[in-house]
Amino acid sequence: MHVADEPEFERLQREYFEAPEIEHFRWTTRGEGFAETEDALLADVCRGVSTPCLEIGCGEGNNLVRLSEHAGCFGVDLFRRKLHFAASAVPEAELAVARADRLPFCEAAFRSVMIRDVLHHTEDPRVVVEEAVRVLAPGGQLWILEPNARNPIVSLQILLVPAEAGARKFDAAYLASLLEGLPLDDLIFTPAQPFPLRRVVLHYRMGLPSLGRFAIARALFRGLERLLGALIPKSRWCYLTAKGRRA
Repeated sequence: MHVADEPEFERLQREYFEAPEIEHFRWTTRGEGFAETEDALLADVCRGVSTPCLEIGCGEGNNLVRLSEHAGCFGVDLFRRKLHFAASAVPEAELAVARADRLPFCEAAFRSVMIRDVLHHTEDPRVVVEEAVRVLAPGGQLWILEPNARNPIVSLQILLVPAEAGARKFDAAYLASLLEGLPLDDLIFTPAQPFPLRRVVLHYRMGLPSLGRFAIARALFRGLERLLGALIPKSRWCYLTAKGRRA
């Protein structure tokens, strides 16, 4: 399809995401005071991941850096320039250009599949989830992580970034509906990151990432986030996570 003929939704996503965000990669993987929040968010996946593992929508390789320490990984993404960067950032991973709703793999090809921050950037999230389950081997594990539109920080991001508009419908009930009727056992839905202050205050562009260098600042952020976690209802936590085993 010529770029001039692409649907408006896809054009918006391409214009926002096709260029690699190298600063973002460095922030999420090595940013002092912030990278540890990413480690915590992906800890459950890293503990349970098996070879071969597929990440759908791997981008620059932010998650593959962590996953590849525990399993042999494949990553697919729609944007070639991001994969070019990922190839140097995570050389041990196998990479391919592919649409999330049309994966170039046979059925039951993977023991683990992860989708993070991808579904709300697709026109039909259900089809993407169906594809993920199709390529997952019986007994294999699926992980999904998506932003929760009911969280204040996520709501602000949706308001400010047009390419994030698809996240408006994402709450716990909607995520559960995407998995309804699929051959998945032991489904577990868990909220994560109640109110991630560090995602805002230490942001590599809009915040003060240098604060993360100071131990006292890191301790303060952790304490505040724990306090907010006790005060904010789980229905309004930042991330929605789902885990299930292929029947």
